[in-house]
Amino acid sequence: MTEQAGPSAARRRRRKRAVWIAVVLAVAGTAGVVTFTRLVPTQASSAPQTPPPATTRVERTTLVDRIKVDGDLGTGTPAQVTGRRPGTITRLPTPGEQLERGKVLYEVNAVGVPVFFGGTPLYREMKDGVPDGDDVKVLQENLLALGYAELGAASGKFGPRTASAVKRWQKSLKAEPTGVVQPGDVVVVAGPVRVYSVTAQPGAPAEGPLLTVTGLDRQVTVELTDAQRRLAQVNAKVTVYLPGGKTTPGTVREVTVKTVEDKPKQVAAIALDDPASTEPGRVTVEFDGEKRENVLAVPVQALLALREGGYAVEVVEGGKSRYLAVQTGMFAGGMVEISGQGLTEGMTVVTTS
Repeated sequence: MTEQAGPSAARRRRRKRAVWIAVVLAVAGTAGVVTFTRLVPTQASSAPQTPPPATTRVERTTLVDRIKVDGDLGTGTPAQVTGRRPGTITRLPTPGEQLERGKVLYEVNAVGVPVFFGGTPLYREMKDGVPDGDDVKVLQENLLALGYAELGAASGKFGPRTASAVKRWQKSLKAEPTGVVQPGDVVVVAGPVRVYSVTAQPGAPAEGPLLTVTGLDRQVTVELTDAQRRLAQVNAKVTVYLPGGKTTPGTVREVTVKTVEDKPKQVAAIALDDPASTEPGRVTVEFDGEKRENVLAVPVQALLALREGGYAVEVVEGGKSRYLAVQTGMFAGGMVEISGQGLTEGMTVVTTS
């Protein structure tokens, strides 16, 4: 049988003099009992009455395990540009400069080194008769995009028509029209770029690290702990909290391990679904993890710890209260999933006042 206490007992719990009492909870399906202790005030005739305890209802809801991680909104991690053409640097870009396909990034011996788009760098000398390859195809795709239609198609095969287009392109750069392309003649990037920083100086040798670039699209980067990494799955949707309190949705594009201050860090790159109205700065990213749907839940403050272990809630019904043993499940957003014999949606339970 479950021991009960009326509303007067609930009020007595908030008076000054107190004694420990044991409340007995029937254990479903067994002949035993579970007890827990709670500090309960004794009657004091001179003490003023206190308000009744705060209550809430057991609700059926969906709980989601969420974490928030601070990050930076910018244009991604800067990528190093390394010069491969022998000679002397005669011109460099300025930080903030934006470059589209075919635009000259820097000059060596007064000859421009332009930007090409693609996924394969130019890694070998290319000329008529060179074996077919993806680097040849990248060269052809860019020349076609720049208007050198005599190529016909980007086949990956370097023949006379490609050599002819190369010569015309070289003339436009004020380079010797040899029809041969060297690995250092262009810088291959994924798309339009913005110059982030310049480390070289005009007059210095052109081979070696010269500058860094980023993409143009707004991107959030966050460093993750091992525990947080499980929630940052590629293609997962996130919520980004912008300065000023506004939010915008985003998508995890990649998670990589990078060296930050000589230590390996897991870094998530997040693309904003609507980057148009955002400005660079510090942001917070909310990741969603495990989800429990259609569960009974109460605020964490409604839980009472049992002396023997486990938890109970104080149920208020018809002006009386009783204690009901419960099992806890997922904790999320200040709520806790609970279950137990006799527990139903809509029950009134006492919370911390």
